[in-house]
Amino acid sequence: MEKITHQDRIKPWMGVVLFAVVMAVFILICAPLQMKYGIPGLIATELIVAGIGIFYCLITRVKISEVLPMKKITLRDFFGCVLLLISTYMVSIISALVMPLIYPPCASEAAEISDMLYGNMNYLSTLFVVALLPAICEETIYRGAILSSFRGIKKEWIAMVVVGLFFSINHLSILRGPFTFVLGMVLTYVVIKKNNILLSMMMHFMLNGFSATLAYVMSKSTDLTAAADSSASTSTTLMSIGAFLILGCAAPVLFITAKMLLDPKSHKATKYIYAGILSGVMFLSGICILAVSTNNSTVTNLSFSYDVTEADHVESTYFSIEEDNSYTISVSMANADGFYHAMIVDSEGNIACESDMGDGLIKTYTSTVELHEGGYQLVIESDSDAVGSTPTVSFRVQK
Repeated sequence: MEKITHQDRIKPWMGVVLFAVVMAVFILICAPLQMKYGIPGLIATELIVAGIGIFYCLITRVKISEVLPMKKITLRDFFGCVLLLISTYMVSIISALVMPLIYPPCASEAAEISDMLYGNMNYLSTLFVVALLPAICEETIYRGAILSSFRGIKKEWIAMVVVGLFFSINHLSILRGPFTFVLGMVLTYVVIKKNNILLSMMMHFMLNGFSATLAYVMSKSTDLTAAADSSASTSTTLMSIGAFLILGCAAPVLFITAKMLLDPKSHKATKYIYAGILSGVMFLSGICILAVSTNNSTVTNLSFSYDVTEADHVESTYFSIEEDNSYTISVSMANADGFYHAMIVDSEGNIACESDMGDGLIKTYTSTVELHEGGYQLVIESDSDAVGSTPTVSFRVQK
C-alpha cells in the first residue's frame, strides 16, 4: 500500500473521526434533505459527501492527487476488475435472498428504494443519480479521504475491513448490509493494490449501473410494490438460495482469477485448488438445498389461459389444502389488458385473501395466508376494459 506524502501526520484515528463527521452530517442534514426533497436531496447528499472529502484534504494539507490517485486503466486491470465485480455480484444475490429470511421486515426496503429511484425518472437520469454520482462521490470519501488515513499501517486487511465496515454502515440498510460490507472491502483492495481510484469508481459505476438498468426495466414491466412483495415471499426461499448457490458456484474461481490479474506477484496456483473446492461445496450445497426445499413444498402449480367476454368477466380454478399451515399464494398474469381482482375463497364462500392485481405488462399478486384443510378456489374478476383479452395465468401455492 503506497503511502502519501507526510503520512506521519495522517493517522488512522483521523479516518475514524472523518467517518463520524460524515455520519453526523448524513443523519442531521442529508437524511432530512432526502425525506423532504427526494431525488434532489439524494443528489445533494452525494455532493456534500464528496465535498467533505475534498475539505479534509485541504485542512490536512495533503495533495488531492495523492488522496485520489488516478492512472491510465490497463486492459489487464480492466478485466481483473470486471471478473472481481462479477464474483462480488454473485455474493450480493445470495445475501439479498438470505437477509429477508433472517430479518423479514427488511424485505419491504426494496419496494421503498425502487419507488423512490425508479418510479419517476427516465433511464439516463436514473444512471446519473444511482450509478455515476455515487461512483464519484462515495469513492472520493471512502477509497480516497478515509483510506488515506490508513495507508500508514502495515496490515492491509485492517484497512480493507475498516473501510468496508464504514461503507456498509453509511448505507443504513439491513438488506444490503452484508453485501455493501463485502463490496467496500473489494473496492478498497483494488485501490490498495493498484493505487488508482479510477478503478474503484469504474467498478462502483458498473455495479450500480447494472442494478439500476435491471430495476428500471422491471419497473416498466411490472408493478414495483407487487414485484417487491413477490421477491420477499417467494424468491427469498430455500429454493432460490439453492438455485443461486448452483449458479454462483463459479464465483470463487472468478475471484482468484481476478486477483491473479490485479496482483500477479502474490498469486499462487494452489489458490485455484481451494477455489475449486469451495465452488464444489457451493454446487453440492445448492443441489441439496434445492432438493430439500422442493420436497412437498409446492401444493399447487398451475398455468392456464382464458378468454374475457362480455358475458363472462370471472374465471376460477379449484385446489385443495391437506393440512392447516401458512401458505404463500402467488398469481401472475400476462397479456392481461384492463383491471383484474384476485381472491382466494374457501368452500363456504369466505374470502381468505384478496387484492387488485398490479399494473404493468405482467400483473402480480403475492400473499402469505393461513389456510385450513379443505377445498379452495382462485377467483379472478375483471372489468369491461378486459373484454377481448386472453390472459395467461400462473398460479402457485407453496408452504
